[in-house]
Amino acid sequence: VLRRHKDHVTAVDWSGDEAFVLATGGWDRRFHIWQISAAEVQACRREQRCSTKLQPRSSATHPQLVWRVAFAPGGQQVAACHGAVGQSPTVVIYDVATGQIIRRLGRHKDTPLVIAWSPDASKLASAGMDRQVLVYSAYEPLSDLPQGDVDDGEERERWAQDLLEFRRGAVPNVSAENLSDAVEAGAVYELHPLGGMAAFM
Repeated sequence: VLRRHKDHVTAVDWSGDEAFVLATGGWDRRFHIWQISAAEVQACRREQRCSTKLQPRSSATHPQLVWRVAFAPGGQQVAACHGAVGQSPTVVIYDVATGQIIRRLGRHKDTPLVIAWSPDASKLASAGMDRQVLVYSAYEPLSDLPQGDVDDGEERERWAQDLLEFRRGAVPNVSAENLSDAVEAGAVYELHPLGGMAAFM
């Protein structure tokens, strides 16, 4: 029994590569990767001794509600999407082995609700409340743009900085509608070159 979430669990997905490895996400803004040992599985199945004290292999906190998680074919990467009422609509990709964020895809204008990998793991698609379906190449580590739209040097440098800030636990952007309220509250922002977003500085 996996009990580390403190609110509704909204997403669960199994790795297709490693036995009894799964990812979960929820309204508590938490993302977990779990690995259940073969001994634990046998004890639960055969002897009805199911532990309630299992701990995640790795965990992360997202700035908004987590809606979906999806392992890439091959099991080396897992994606998660988060957002709430247009705030921080983002798809994040983790390295399964280390639990580290390796990409952050932030082109949705409203909450992304669905993510899916192509069968060969070369592309990732996301769809959201902004009525957009975005398709990303899996081979560009810093580009957040849909396939066919290429970042320039300034955008790549800015997104690399945003990625570092996200890894440190900072919320990297807010919606344009909430920017004035945030500034009045004392936060310091710089407008993102892609427009409609702001990055913590």
